[in-house]
Amino acid sequence: MKTGCAPLSAARIAVLAAATSMLAAGCLWDDDTPRTAAGAPKSPSASSAPQDAGANPLPTKIPNDPDVRANVVRTECEAIPGGWGAKGTAKNPGENPVTYKIIVHFTTTKATTLDYAQTRVTVPPGKTVRWSAEKHFAAKRQMLCPIPGISIVS
Repeated sequence: MKTGCAPLSAARIAVLAAATSMLAAGCLWDDDTPRTAAGAPKSPSASSAPQDAGANPLPTKIPNDPDVRANVVRTECEAIPGGWGAKGTAKNPGENPVTYKIIVHFTTTKATTLDYAQTRVTVPPGKTVRWSAEKHFAAKRQMLCPIPGISIVS
C-alpha cells in the first residue's frame, strides 16, 4: 500500500497560487478601499474621475476658534435617507447675538472623510438653540461626525 501525496501538476500549482493570491488580497481590503464594479481595488491614476462626483471637495482651510468650542455641542450623529446628518446645540453666553459656522465631517469608523456639511446658526444673547447639518452621499453603515471647525462669523 502506498502512502504519501501525489506530486502536484503545474496546473494544480497555478490554481493554488491564484487562489492564495486572491485570498490574501481579500484579507487586506477594507471598507475604505475604492473598488471597481468587479470588486477589485481601483488603482489611482491622474485621469480617473472622482469616486463620487456629487461629493463636496473637502475644504483645505477650516476656520476654528478653540475659545468658542465649549458653546457648540453635537448631540446626534445618524443616518438620514440618502446620507448622514449631525445635530446639536449652540449657546451664547454673551450680551450680543452671535452666528456660529459649524463644519461637520462625515467619516468612516477608520477616520476616512467621505463628505462634509456646514451650517450657520444665529443665537440670541443668553440663549441656546438647536442646529443641524446634513449631506446626501453614499454613506457607510456606521459613520462618525467629528466637528473640525467652529467659528464666529458675526
